[in-house]
Amino acid sequence: MARMEASGIAELMLSMKEVAQLPDSVASEMLQAGGNIVAAKQRQHYNAALRDTGTLANSIKVSKMKTKSSGLRFVTVYPQGKHHTYKDKNGKIKTATNNDVAFVHEYGAPKRGITAKGIIRLSNEEAAEEANSAQFAVYDKFLKSKNL
Repeated sequence: MARMEASGIAELMLSMKEVAQLPDSVASEMLQAGGNIVAAKQRQHYNAALRDTGTLANSIKVSKMKTKSSGLRFVTVYPQGKHHTYKDKNGKIKTATNNDVAFVHEYGAPKRGITAKGIIRLSNEEAAEEANSAQFAVYDKFLKSKNL
């Protein structure tokens, strides 16, 4: 009768549990790697599409990893900070954020004669595959550190 022996099963099971519970440090590194690719692509498209000082493009940042109560971990990539000040119709001084300006360029403002450019959507779509590859490279490094 044939007989089969296996060694190392306990170590494999422990490693699989570790993989299933991806450490925050690895998840953060993965999300930052993908976010950096997306941010670079957005900056590139803003610089090509807009003839301005580069304030908007240079304001695009990747946030630190956040975790929702459901356990979902994520980063955000968007223009941050103040863009300019202006007076509203009542003469009050207001501040427009870079995020506000990006929104107007993304979706347009027909009454102001600003057409929708869709820069963020286009950038995100173009960066998707490269961002996924960057994230997978981090994950693969993690798996190799566990001898998987």
